[in-house]
Amino acid sequence: MSKREINTLMSITRSQISDPRFRDLLLEYAGELAPPCVAEALMKMLNPAKRL
Repeated sequence: MSKREINTLMSITRSQISDPRFRDLLLEYAGELAPPCVAEALMKMLNPAKRL
C-alpha cells in the first residue's frame, strides 16, 4: 500500500466509508495494515450481508 493510498484512507470521513470508490482500498487496508479491531469493524461495514 503506497503512502498516497494511506493518506487517502486517513482523509476518508465516516460517511464516505460506504462509498464504492473507496471499497477496494479499505478492504486492502483491513487485510494488511489495520489493527484487528479496526479490520473487523471495517469488514462488517463493507460486507453487511455477512453479519451474524
